[in-house]
Amino acid sequence: MQTQKISTWDKMVHAPFRKVVKFDLICMGIGVVMGMGIGAFIATSI
Repeated sequence: MQTQKISTWDKMVHAPFRKVVKFDLICMGIGVVMGMGIGAFIATSI
C-alpha cells in the first residue's frame, strides 16, 4: 500500500521538466492575453 503511494508520488514529482515549463508558459501566455484584453476594454470604456 505504502510503496504504491510512493511510486505514484514519484511519478507526480518526477514529471518531465520541459513539459512542466511548457505548460507554465502556455498558462502565462493565456493570462497575458486575457489581461491585455481586459486592460484594453477598461481603457476604451473610460
